[in-house]
Amino acid sequence: MKVLIFGLGMHGGGFAAASYFLDHGDEVRITDLKGTCNLGYEMEDLTQRGALCISGPHRSEDFLWADIVVKNPAIPPNHPMLKYARMVVNDFAWLFSSPWCEQVKIIGITGTKGKTTTSAAVAHVLQEYGYEAMQCGNMGISGFSILREWERRNEQGRALPEYLVCEFSSWQIRDTVQAMHGQLPVMELCALTNFYPDHLNSYESIEHYLEDKLQLFTHNIKMAVIPDVMLKRIKTQTQLDKHHIRGIDRASAKVLEEQPHLRSAYTILLALGFKYKSILKALQSFQGVPHRIEQLGMLGNILFVNDSAATIPEAVHFSYAKFRTMAVHLICGGTDKNLEADGMLEELQSASSVSLLDGSFTQNKLIPLLEQHNIPYYGPFKSMGDALQQSYEMARKKEQELPNLVQAILLSPGSASFELFANEFDRGNQFKNLVGLLLES
Repeated sequence: MKVLIFGLGMHGGGFAAASYFLDHGDEVRITDLKGTCNLGYEMEDLTQRGALCISGPHRSEDFLWADIVVKNPAIPPNHPMLKYARMVVNDFAWLFSSPWCEQVKIIGITGTKGKTTTSAAVAHVLQEYGYEAMQCGNMGISGFSILREWERRNEQGRALPEYLVCEFSSWQIRDTVQAMHGQLPVMELCALTNFYPDHLNSYESIEHYLEDKLQLFTHNIKMAVIPDVMLKRIKTQTQLDKHHIRGIDRASAKVLEEQPHLRSAYTILLALGFKYKSILKALQSFQGVPHRIEQLGMLGNILFVNDSAATIPEAVHFSYAKFRTMAVHLICGGTDKNLEADGMLEELQSASSVSLLDGSFTQNKLIPLLEQHNIPYYGPFKSMGDALQQSYEMARKKEQELPNLVQAILLSPGSASFELFANEFDRGNQFKNLVGLLLES
């Protein structure tokens, strides 16, 4: 079979897809606008294994050559090159086409923010209960990697996991539905953690963004877990009765007051039939995931927190709430996604200091908002080191005034990262590395 990987990407998805088909003896070509120097060892490794790697402008002959095209989710479905493709797939569509999915209970999770933490927390609790739960999707684990593992298990006579927890971005839902012509597999449960404006630099409207999210909720799901405000819409769309739909806010209103980021996971596990006391007990050992309210350590009374995955203003509001009893020195700003900054105004006003990372969102949205409300700020800085140094100096200054005050230096950008960093993970890793040097000094 002839396979074209359309966009290798920088999160491992294209690499996993190419590796899967190379393992099966297929002919593989990879087309990516970035040069090989930007894609590093992955291009070199795949070339050595027999793939033809094409950097630079995409060529129509590669699409005409291919039996299937594996599309990167960041590439829009109306890309002009796709008109030459015989068949377009993504990792979820290929995985879900496997009959082995009928042996595994699938949990689908989407949402604007919190879906990675929710997926990881659900998988953690299931593991604590003694069930094997694999994760895949938007957190960086390709469906091709999962399917390859299942194939190895079958060869070795080993059992499949009881659960597969799938984290979906809106783009992954869109591509999966299109590739499978709307016939998604039966899922044990689907959840929408929350919904806020996002990706409006890619979507025509917020309604189109929501429509892609809601395509996950079909008649093939057994249970739905969603924010209370969307109960009526989901009930109408899926035709599920009220006994098969759980509202997150209602179910978790009296629990997890100190950990609101775990309420979706709690409600999902409750809907799966687990008892609330045992869920809460199992969640106590959940350590969280990198770049999402990740507590890195303390230097004296100063706590360092990496929340680089906060890529929309509302996420800053969500994360900041956990540290409201502290004096917070906020590092924020970055690249614009056609979003307004008002969703983080309250946090900008209450922060002990604000240090800005440079970028289009910072210049066009944050600075005007800060100046409109007479909120002092530092920067904008063109490096993480300068922004962290400024926040640390402000924390040390406050420490001299109030020695017993507990403080937090919180990286919670509220925007994308691409002008200064490769992605939000690169941004978070730079922060973590610099904080690590401070903690060791």
